Amino acid sequence: MSREMLKDRVAIITGAGQGLGRTVAAEFAGEGCAVAIVDINPQTLGGVETELKEKGHTVMGYPLDITDHKAYGEAIDDVAKKWGHIDILVNNAAISLYGTILDDSLEHWRRQMSVNLEAVYMGTKMVVPYMVQQKFGRIINIASIQGFLSSGQCGAYNAAKGGMINFTKSLAVELAPYNIAVNAVAPGFMRTPMALINGVQESEMPDFQTWYVEKRHIPMARTGYPEDISGTVVFLASDYCRYMTGALLVVDGGLSSTF
Repeated sequence: MSREMLKDRVAIITGAGQGLGRTVAAEFAGEGCAVAIVDINPQTLGGVETELKEKGHTVMGYPLDITDHKAYGEAIDDVAKKWGHIDILVNNAAISLYGTILDDSLEHWRRQMSVNLEAVYMGTKMVVPYMVQQKFGRIINIASIQGFLSSGQCGAYNAAKGGMINFTKSLAVELAPYNIAVNAVAPGFMRTPMALINGVQESEMPDFQTWYVEKRHIPMARTGYPEDISGTVVFLASDYCRYMTGALLVVDGGLSSTF
């Protein structure tokens, strides 16, 4: 049930066409927030925009590649012009391309860095002046436990998420004088389109079921769903988050507490 925790706020959410971004957008809207949703896929983004509008929510879709900084900046300026202010930025969009250092390519490394870290920097840089002007803001970076518990075959993704965690802390120090809180969320294994490996959900693979579920290396014995994370993001965007900044909230079913 909505408590209107984000009433009269305006948020920009990247990667909002599917997965966690889509769920965060829906929960924000349900809490009374006007949401500007950004995604590279116009079809999925359009579906989210239509769905939210049909429920009576205030939403605007921006189909674009966040590595196109000019287009992204124009969208940010348009949000501020349409709604008068920008209160919340959720840096959620990400990609992961698998490969070891032996067979990966510099092209793949640069593409992942451009989406997962550089676009976070640029989006934040372009939004922050609006927040500074109004002396209020909430920036939420969607990191990953792979930012501090790295696995093989996705070095660029791990490196970018680790960079995002430390960028969060740096921003928290820089922006605290302007009443802008900057925090990060680190999901564990998630059941989202990004978790598809060769068309199969990672959590449905036999090795995953044996190791993480039956042997409870995830103590809660299941993968996470977007709805398991989105409430944490709502909290970080709300007025309940008044004295927390520079924090990393781990939401992984207890995985990082095992060994």
